[in-house]
Amino acid sequence: MTEPSIAPGRTGGDPRTGGERGPLRRAALPAGSFVVSYGLALTLLSDTFFWLVIPGMLGLVTVTIITLQSHLYRSFRRAAPFATDGSDRRGPVRYHYSVLLRRYLLVVLVGAAMVAVPLALKVKVLYPFVGVGIVTVAFGTRLWLNQIFWMWKCGRVLKVYDFEFRSPLQKSNLRSAGRRSLTLGTDGSPRMSAREPLCSSRWPKEIARGVWFAGDDPFGGVILVPDTGELMCMQPENWSVHEKARQQAGAERRERAAKAGLARKSIS
Repeated sequence: MTEPSIAPGRTGGDPRTGGERGPLRRAALPAGSFVVSYGLALTLLSDTFFWLVIPGMLGLVTVTIITLQSHLYRSFRRAAPFATDGSDRRGPVRYHYSVLLRRYLLVVLVGAAMVAVPLALKVKVLYPFVGVGIVTVAFGTRLWLNQIFWMWKCGRVLKVYDFEFRSPLQKSNLRSAGRRSLTLGTDGSPRMSAREPLCSSRWPKEIARGVWFAGDDPFGGVILVPDTGELMCMQPENWSVHEKARQQAGAERRERAAKAGLARKSIS
């Protein structure tokens, strides 16, 4: 198998594709929407315009959900602190878990503060924050548990299979919450449905040049992106089409796939 033309463990450079807006510009619209919605929510204290509290709270909830997704669904913005050359199966798993945990702890701390501070101070104009805090923790937990689930699936596969380099990678489509379709190499590998635990809305930079794959094509597996270090778990998109290949795989391969959680279709 031909090795990649760049050093797989290299960690320099911008890990993302395409241009990005500055942080202040990205935050301007949500911040403005939050302020307007908060003002409407305060009409709860009015005897005349109290009905405006409904669109106000809806606006606050919407901004909160968008902000949570932006925070939890971020791609890596730093160089991967582990080997991305296929030699390390545990490092990527540990790092993904640590990143997801840190992000979630921040969500819980902010949400808890939003609930506790207004109730402790008993300041009525701060009471809308109580609702925002509850939504922050509840919805943030839901998003985070989904990420942890896909991370667990990646980790389960990497306990069974070693990495091998596959090139090129053909990108088919990119959907929401880390869903995407891709094809590995040019040797008849099936088109795969992939899920990225980070739930990023972008393709990692230069992923088309090749990835490290751990798994068995007709059953699925996990890819590690060289340089940037993202993991994705995947299975054949047209599962039934490859049923014959799975049946002919042999007892040992089927047993390994079952141990890795790939014997049944679970990724779509």
